[in-house]
Amino acid sequence: MSEQARLKARNPQLSSLVQAPAGSGKTELLTQRILALLALVDEPEEILALTFTRKAAAEMRSRVIEALSMARPDAAQAHKMETWELAQAALKRSEERGWHISEHAGRFRLMTLDSLTHSLASQLPLLSGLGEMPRPGDYLYPAYRQAAETALNQLLRSDTEAAELLLLHLDHQAVVLIDLVADMLAKREQWLEIVISHARDMDGLRAMLESGLGDIMEEPLRLCAELIPIGIREALPGLLAFAGEQRGEPQLQALNGWPDAELNQLQQWQLIAGELLTKDGLRKPGGINARRGFPAGKEHADQKLKFQEILSQLAEIRGLEVEMLALQKLPAEPGYSEQQWLLMQALFSLLILSAGQLQQGFAQNGEADFTEVALRALKALEGEQGTPSDLLLKLDYRIHHILVDEFQDTSLLQMRLLQNLTAGWQAGDGRHRTLFMVGDPMQSIYRFRKAEVGLFLQAAANQVGLPVVEPLQLERNFRSSPTIVDWVNRAFAAIFPDQQDTVRGAVAHAPATPALNHAGIIQLHIQQLGRDDLQEAEAVVELVRRERDITKADGRPQSIALLARSRKHLHAIMPALQEAGIPFRATKLLPLHTRPEIRLLRALLRALLHPADRESWAALLRSNYCGLNTVDLFALLGASEKPVWQLINDEPLLALMEHGAAERVVALQRALAPCMEQAGRVPVRQLLESAWHRLAMFELLDQSGCRNVDVALDLIASLDEGGRIDLSLFDERLEKLYAAPDSSPEAAQVELMTMHGAKGLQWDVVILPGLGKRGNSSDSPLLAYTDVPVHGEVHPLLAVRAATRGGDALFSLVNGVEKSKYDYELARLLYVACTRAETSLHMLGYVSETNGSAMSGSLLNLLIPGGIEGGCFGAELVDLVSQAGLHAVPQLPLQRIRQLPVARFIEKQEGESEAEYLWAGPEAAPVGNAVHAALQHIGDVGVERWGADQKIMGQLRTRRILLAEGLSGAMLQQAEKRAENALDRTLNSETGRWILSGNHESAHCEWALSTQSAGFVSHHIIDRSFIDEKGVRWIIDYKTAAHEGSDLEGFLAEEAKRHESQLSRYALILQSLEPSREIRTALYFPMLDVLKEVCRDA
Repeated sequence: MSEQARLKARNPQLSSLVQAPAGSGKTELLTQRILALLALVDEPEEILALTFTRKAAAEMRSRVIEALSMARPDAAQAHKMETWELAQAALKRSEERGWHISEHAGRFRLMTLDSLTHSLASQLPLLSGLGEMPRPGDYLYPAYRQAAETALNQLLRSDTEAAELLLLHLDHQAVVLIDLVADMLAKREQWLEIVISHARDMDGLRAMLESGLGDIMEEPLRLCAELIPIGIREALPGLLAFAGEQRGEPQLQALNGWPDAELNQLQQWQLIAGELLTKDGLRKPGGINARRGFPAGKEHADQKLKFQEILSQLAEIRGLEVEMLALQKLPAEPGYSEQQWLLMQALFSLLILSAGQLQQGFAQNGEADFTEVALRALKALEGEQGTPSDLLLKLDYRIHHILVDEFQDTSLLQMRLLQNLTAGWQAGDGRHRTLFMVGDPMQSIYRFRKAEVGLFLQAAANQVGLPVVEPLQLERNFRSSPTIVDWVNRAFAAIFPDQQDTVRGAVAHAPATPALNHAGIIQLHIQQLGRDDLQEAEAVVELVRRERDITKADGRPQSIALLARSRKHLHAIMPALQEAGIPFRATKLLPLHTRPEIRLLRALLRALLHPADRESWAALLRSNYCGLNTVDLFALLGASEKPVWQLINDEPLLALMEHGAAERVVALQRALAPCMEQAGRVPVRQLLESAWHRLAMFELLDQSGCRNVDVALDLIASLDEGGRIDLSLFDERLEKLYAAPDSSPEAAQVELMTMHGAKGLQWDVVILPGLGKRGNSSDSPLLAYTDVPVHGEVHPLLAVRAATRGGDALFSLVNGVEKSKYDYELARLLYVACTRAETSLHMLGYVSETNGSAMSGSLLNLLIPGGIEGGCFGAELVDLVSQAGLHAVPQLPLQRIRQLPVARFIEKQEGESEAEYLWAGPEAAPVGNAVHAALQHIGDVGVERWGADQKIMGQLRTRRILLAEGLSGAMLQQAEKRAENALDRTLNSETGRWILSGNHESAHCEWALSTQSAGFVSHHIIDRSFIDEKGVRWIIDYKTAAHEGSDLEGFLAEEAKRHESQLSRYALILQSLEPSREIRTALYFPMLDVLKEVCRDA
């Protein structure tokens, strides 16, 4: 069936909607569809392919170009052969028509929906109402708040009664009201047109809204009627009437048949629900007694038994309890009270004013959100009085085939765009037109981006005003192992609802069949004694370490992903991976403003634009460039309240400072003086880049650091207003950005991101930590708001929260619909996360120590709804605590601990010598730290790859370390010379290069280990260790001591004796790991280029 569906989907003569579950080859299918269309059309521009992200559009374009240039594949590769044959047909058509398509890829119209919208609005700016086309902005919440605040002030003047009614309802919290309206403005496409069109007809608006409420209220009636078998519907009314007679309740006695699923019979429905439910759910058969209207004794035993049997049958109907509980809570009438409606009218007045203020703000600032652009594009397409515009007629003539990728993420505005683009398509008009949409409603997880999964469900039923399409279902999974596919089928058939529901966004599970046959693993790692984030982080590190060591059949390492529901669920794991020495890529996880280079850039920005900002100047003076200590800083800034720029230009004041500190202040002043003169005269980005270069900051950053600075500079450029920027807005926007991930090849194997960010990606191994935790909690909203797609149109539902405690049924109804949408999407998010795995899926979470159940609202609660005793749909259960100890060395417990890249934290151990830096002046210890850091870096890179460029960067790092240690002036120069001499001796010697070679087996630099003995933990750092070509394990400790006397051998012997016990301990630790290996220990003196072997006790 799946292959037949795939063949139909490729057929360029048919319009279809394809449901393509995870791993079903959706991207290749899209590519094949485009190639098939190219073989038919007269011009490539007749095809319009739309997706949601620039990355997806670029991938689609790349796939098509690649197919057109691919060589004939092996006959055994059937799917590639199909693609090749379609590409050959497209190339033949290109030759016939003279397209030269391979050289003119720009003729492919493959773009995002946002790009199309902006393009349409740009073509008719006057008609669209925007005048000159503003640039789209990504973050415009401040504009929403400003519009709301201005509108509230306007309402206070024009309609004081309405404004005071709103403020009174919110206890005069104007800020809360402004935030509420700002949130509504962000999704105004869902209500603006309806509210404005009824601005002079509030009665009509009320009728429309209450009609929508009625439609929603009928939904649980309809679902209950469908779920309850006809036999029960026939028998139950009589039994309840009998119970009413026994209890003397006339309403029950009058029940003489099953009610219709209509609101005028809601009272009877709720009467029945009251008899079938308790506050906890469906009533248990054992609770039926005389108080419930079924007396004991043989005379009425038959009625009691039948009622108990019905209750048992109802308990087996999946989903019934939820719908019955919803039914019981419905308000008596689908309408607003008079007080509620007065509040709603006041809110509508404020919303209309706010929307007007927002448009004015967009026009003034030349920046608009995507919603505004889309609304104006639709206006340009729809023309006047329902007639198509010239632009739409032009597009209708040119576009014959539309393809939409990820259709499950379509918003209501985007649906309207598609409806307009296909409005003139009529069967039998002599023109060949097709609409092809592909997606997976089970992967619809972007409601926060206004995606409405109900539109997919309605489109599949041809109920959205688009051309008729044939719904098709792909089933084969080309990604995951059979073990994972089968488990996903079992688990999500139970987790997802049985029934589709367009109102609440419920999507039923569609099973997949595995196309591959490799082995797979699914494990649920459980903390059975409650939550312990550090313990979970340790278990994750062990899992990653284990999976990293496994190679695939082709010899390549496995790709590994750690996916979390929330960024904060990875907070404990990232430092644990760093401490274990495991590099990783964190995608959109680390806030940009926390990065040291960005903190320094921010201080520089503030100092240049606001010379009186003492805090920012102090940060610059304390930075590595200047490196003032607290005494120097106080001497400079504590003397006067003058602006700092005046103080650092005050020569008499600088003369009172320590000479080296004064020199560094003068260097800072000279570097920034030209920039201070240009402040306010040139664009801020240009000013800041100039200062950053003059301070040589770019030279000290790695690739990720440079990208972070570029992102911040782009933000600064976007906020520039004549050489000035709003610094508070800069800070607000900066907090929304994330640092660039580690771009080194070593970090590519392990990736960390949110589950939302993982959509569309895949890895060999997927680890899902933090499943036992809830997401971000939110208070009950002031305004319950949701929208319901009906025939491709929006039906907004609104209800203001009651001021009194407890709320009301109408608010609960609307808020309940929104909560149901959230809950269903949460289950789909778990599905997306689990289906990223190709071979191994590891899930981690905690359960209650008392009852073994997961926390309500957590993803783990979906996986083990009956508690851990009920299992996890056949996944292997692993005790997380015991599993964490599986890989410990039995002879001596060992654990990798943090490896510091620069400054070494040396914890004194029993028997170790006092500090080695007694040999010289105060610069000795900083020089030792700098040399250790440099040798570590060279060893990590491999001395064979250490060239001139690396040497220059190494010198900059050394200087930065020495500055951070507080050295300056002549002492700094002397320290730099000592460090450089030590490194030159090492790199120019055969011994030094042998020690630092990258060709050794199992090589480590700054190897951090911990051991446990008698309950105490000791920490050790081995400077250098490796296995040489003879299989000998070397343990080498660097000593930067210098000897200037004549008895060198005596000095070396004394040093060996002094460090013998320390090296012996290191050897004992490693011998426990490698019992049969020969281990040798030595000291290496970079200042002397001497390797002194230290014999240890056997």
